[in-house]
Amino acid sequence: MEKYNRLLGERVIADKALVAQLIHEEAVKHTPLEQLLEHKELVEVVKAARADFVELLGESIINSCDEEKVLAGIAAWGEATGNFFFENNMALDDAMAETSLYRKHIGKIIKTEAIHKKMDLPLLFNVMEFFHSLLDHAVYSYTNTYTGSYQRKLKSARKEFLELSAPVVPVSDQIAILPLVGSIEIDRARYILEKTLLSANQLKIKMLIVDLSGVVRVDSMVAEQIIKIVQSLKLVGVRSILTGIRPEIARTLAEIGVDLKDLEIGGSLKRVLEQMKDNEFKKR
Repeated sequence: MEKYNRLLGERVIADKALVAQLIHEEAVKHTPLEQLLEHKELVEVVKAARADFVELLGESIINSCDEEKVLAGIAAWGEATGNFFFENNMALDDAMAETSLYRKHIGKIIKTEAIHKKMDLPLLFNVMEFFHSLLDHAVYSYTNTYTGSYQRKLKSARKEFLELSAPVVPVSDQIAILPLVGSIEIDRARYILEKTLLSANQLKIKMLIVDLSGVVRVDSMVAEQIIKIVQSLKLVGVRSILTGIRPEIARTLAEIGVDLKDLEIGGSLKRVLEQMKDNEFKKR
């Protein structure tokens, strides 16, 4: 068994450059030549990586008696490959699509060599089964790594988005604006509440203009959070003025039982700022 595994593994290693070239040709057959030339260096790196992987598979077949060590090596390759694909903005689908190419070309080499060496079918079946298990483990390893990196990036991006989603912008020593833009789901609304209270305290403002003109949609849960912002600011001595309230937002507020008379509504942000400027001018 070990003798035939060595022969087959060595045959795979000997043909690694050929297999890598065949996989490359099939993988890029629909890619425009200009694009390949533009990313020539990356293409060469990927081709070399394919050859290295074919060699790893050949070595793994040779050392199949030490399955634990072999699988650890495949897992290490999968982690490095998953990170490489992710860092170079390559689609995970591309890597998974290539798996069938490795199965086809390396499987053909193994079968051809087994026939040439007059290898018994049971032994060939065992080698092929082991070969397929190696590929399956490789797919699992790089997919797990890629998706893990992707999820961490999403988490980081969301954190950055939340940090930028509550920009309390001071326009004077005592007045600031909170412009809200986009869809406000419940998690973001809660974050805005916390961030706004903190910013109001740090800036020591007396008035906050909450502009809703850029808000796409407000459901009842989000509306409640907006009211909480107003109420919480009031508790710490900050006057709140809501601007940019469209009819649908007003309707949502009314549906949850909010009396609009209890809120200070100032029309458009531009109008409120102009009124404040006029009042400041009159005081002079």
